[in-house]
This record gives sequence, structure tokens and C-alpha cells, in this order.
Amino acid sequence: MSPHHSVLVVCDPDKNSDYLASVCEFLDIEVQRATTGDDLRTMLTTLRPVAVIADLDGTVQDGFHVMKMAADYDRSVPILLLTGYDPALLGAIDAVQEVWGLTRVGTAAATAGIGVLVDFICHAARDAGRPRMLRV
Repeated sequence: MSPHHSVLVVCDPDKNSDYLASVCEFLDIEVQRATTGDDLRTMLTTLRPVAVIADLDGTVQDGFHVMKMAADYDRSVPILLLTGYDPALLGAIDAVQEVWGLTRVGTAAATAGIGVLVDFICHAARDAGRPRMLRV
């Protein structure tokens, strides 16, 4: 387990994720960002994040690519995919999760409130060895 807990965020540079940084700062969890051209496999292996958050339909690196890289790294790493409202894409998530043997993939609407992120990050941090990480 890494001494510094972090969350790897894979999202387009034009997306405002300041609220995520604020949540993680409050929870004492570092935010690492992957952008265009970043090698996710290397980032996952080097950073050993407690969780991954990604845009399902990101133009930089879409959620399906993120799922594949995460499966190569650790099939049990918690992944939260921020989604739109395309039912075809939502259905594909389950299929891809099964094909690559991922055990902890969740989804949330990209417009979901901050509570969804707090719950996800708290659960991931607890599972990574921070038992006092509880949402109040």
C-alpha cells in the first residue's frame, strides 16, 4: 500500500473538476490527473491509486480504455465512471466489466452531486487501509 493515498482522475482538460480536488484535499487524499498522451498503465503502476475516476465518454481517454488499463493493473481497483445519458454506453459498461474481470466498477451521472464522489472516495480509502474514513 502506498504511504500517500491518491485518486487517479482521467478527464478532459476542459472539464472543471475543482470540486473533486476540494473533496480530496479535505479527505487528505492526493489527486493525480491523467491527460492526453499519458500512459495509464505506467501511472497506475507507479502511483498505485486507491481509486480511479474517469469520464466514460472522454475524448482524451475514454472510460473503456481506462477500464482495460485498470484490469491490466489490478482488477479490484475501484473505478467510478462519470456518464451521460446514453443507454447503449451504460449497457456496454457491464459487458466490458465482465470481459476484463473488473470487480468494482460503478457509475454516476456526470452531473451527480458531490455526495456521490465523497461516498466513492471514502469507500475506496477505507478499503485501502484507512478505516477511519467515514462519511458523516
